[in-house]
Amino acid sequence: MHEAPTPDAFLIQDEVRQAFGWSETDDIESAIDLQHSLQHHRHWSPAQRQSTLLRIEKQLRSAQRVIVIGAAIEQNELVSYNRPGDIFVAADGAVGALSEYSQLACIVSDLDGGDFLDAAAKQGQTVVVHAHGDNKQQWRETLSSWEQCTPTPSLILSHQVNRAIPGMHNFGGFTDGDRALCFVLSLGVQAKNVELVGFSINRVGRWSGVTVAETKLKKLEWMERIVSELGFGHFIKK
Repeated sequence: MHEAPTPDAFLIQDEVRQAFGWSETDDIESAIDLQHSLQHHRHWSPAQRQSTLLRIEKQLRSAQRVIVIGAAIEQNELVSYNRPGDIFVAADGAVGALSEYSQLACIVSDLDGGDFLDAAAKQGQTVVVHAHGDNKQQWRETLSSWEQCTPTPSLILSHQVNRAIPGMHNFGGFTDGDRALCFVLSLGVQAKNVELVGFSINRVGRWSGVTVAETKLKKLEWMERIVSELGFGHFIKK
């Protein structure tokens, strides 16, 4: 299992930080704090998270088709994705477009997906939790709430920095949507078995959660670049 689909996935993260004026130091601090906070957690220890990752890897690699759901998804678009062997990976709040979770492998999220993300987590779904510089308070509050749930969600941890952090992974990408695609490809799923739905560059999706529209649209330009460079640009609505 490799850490990112292409080396460019890391270079783009540096470009994004520069474009938005964000600090890698803040990203590193948030990631390390998250790692330390779960080091001896009764549900989310490094060994438990590694077991979760291996389970998801097996599930995705054995799927006939992996569908990555973006925030611009409309519920009627999912009607055709119900074949046996279809497995979903949802980007953050886009999980709300699913009526139930039997085909859901995991949710890739920096935890701003609101009630839809929360509802899925509190039913024991797996979340790939992403740490970055300005979501430290969010992951603390969210994980504090989730650890009280029965069933408890399973976690995998991701970051976006240029250094190795034990028990965490830089799968590449930037937004939840393109990071979900990077995650799937990083686990060795063949590109021909992956489809995207609900990806758009000209509007903020209804499942985007808390966001500033102007900033979100700028972020979607980076999403388009990453998804296109990975060879999936034809799935994006323009």
